[in-house]
Amino acid sequence: MKKITKILFIALFITGVSTEAYAQKEKKEKKEKDVKTLVKPDAVGHSATDDYVNASFNLYEKNQEITKTLANPTDNVDDLGSIKSDLETQSKEAAQLLGKSSDVLTEAKSITPKTNSLKAVKAVNEATKALNETQKAIPGQLEQIKNQESK
Repeated sequence: MKKITKILFIALFITGVSTEAYAQKEKKEKKEKDVKTLVKPDAVGHSATDDYVNASFNLYEKNQEITKTLANPTDNVDDLGSIKSDLETQSKEAAQLLGKSSDVLTEAKSITPKTNSLKAVKAVNEATKALNETQKAIPGQLEQIKNQESK
């Protein structure tokens, strides 16, 4: 009877450990997905759509560079003023581009043939997603600058 109890205890212990390891792996994978950067779609051949997508992703990529710069505070102490100014400009640009998004989307929906229209709509949606991510990141980046300036 003691052997069966020991075996059951060991089996339960192993099950608990493997379940915990699986849960930690799942959490790590979820975090990696959240950090995933957006990828600029290919040009669609419609100038208004391509211009909107290019401007949106250029702004997004600039913002991602600022995120990397702010991650290492010892390297950017002298640049905080210019980074803050750049973030304020990015915020205005993102708002302007988001204001144009519905017009660009309407144009993209009217492109013929329909397959090109679908590709253009998808590109506009990705660009809008990039702009939204940029806008979400800016307040946190400004807070990082504020914290680094106070040190």
